[in-house]
Amino acid sequence: NLYCRGACDDKGQTMLVFKALESLMAVDGTLPVNVRVLIEGEEEAGGESIDSYVRTYPDRLKCDTAFICDTHMPSKDTPALICGLRGIIYTEVEVRGAKHDLHSGSYGGVAPNPLHTLAIIITGLKDAEGHIHIPGLYDKLRESTEQEKAFWRDDPLHIEKSLLEEMGVSQLTGEAEHPALERIWARPTLEVHGIVGGFTGEGAKTVIPAVAKAKISLRLPPDLKSDEVFTLFERRVKELAPAGVEVTVHNVHGGESVLVPIDTPPMQAASAALKETYGKEPVCIREGGSIPIAALFYEILGVPVVLMGFGLPDDNLHAPNEKYSLSQFFKGVRTVARFLQNMGK
Repeated sequence: NLYCRGACDDKGQTMLVFKALESLMAVDGTLPVNVRVLIEGEEEAGGESIDSYVRTYPDRLKCDTAFICDTHMPSKDTPALICGLRGIIYTEVEVRGAKHDLHSGSYGGVAPNPLHTLAIIITGLKDAEGHIHIPGLYDKLRESTEQEKAFWRDDPLHIEKSLLEEMGVSQLTGEAEHPALERIWARPTLEVHGIVGGFTGEGAKTVIPAVAKAKISLRLPPDLKSDEVFTLFERRVKELAPAGVEVTVHNVHGGESVLVPIDTPPMQAASAALKETYGKEPVCIREGGSIPIAALFYEILGVPVVLMGFGLPDDNLHAPNEKYSLSQFFKGVRTVARFLQNMGK
């Protein structure tokens, strides 16, 4: 394995595409198709620059298909093409009470407490069973196909068991009336990423903070647009806030979901390449994460998007000891080279 920050997400995967291009040039002296390479380093911060670039200069990016190597496989023996990604809104909820921090002995019982307010807001947004209480959020949810529902219910790849092992927990949380795979791939989710405010150092300090903030995001399945959901989220947050505090909801960044047709020639070319490398037909599955540029390519360029990556479930994305399998790296090089050759035919 290679170990470093971004080893799998997404330095290693970007590099294997370059090695595939380099290999084809070394062997054939040319590429089987015309290729434009577009790289950006701001995805985790919202990708504003590339969004602006694609919308401003679509003519520079005319193509027959867009290929993105930023996804994973269920296991090292199960190749996959990703047919769906969720969108996202990432927010910061800021609560302000008094004009400065206060002593809880002198003011406790009468002073507004921004940390208490955040607790009230967060518990009002999502209950213990994983249901999100934002009016209007579920109104536009797209009905999934019976084939997908059967896959989620039957879990033939035993992904639910793998999730338990990867996380090191005894049971999964969330909406028990929906299969685990549906919850992580096709349902809206709301997660709190961090809370700051008040005194967090060693020892004791009886302070009522003047300001507290929480980072909160929602993942959005198809037909839930990020700007519309942010409006619903902001309205609900302010409804939940008690009197005596000032609440501001910041829209840090957002991105849209995408569902990719699996019967396009580029997807068939990718499927054939994966089958040749791994010796079996790839599965077509969704991922719960968000790659906003995929939806942007689909919308602005109007071309099929091939989401084919070689990450593994235990690669520890965004965590300590993130890794990338060298075996997957070299299989990825071979697969991408074959995919491009298939496209050339």
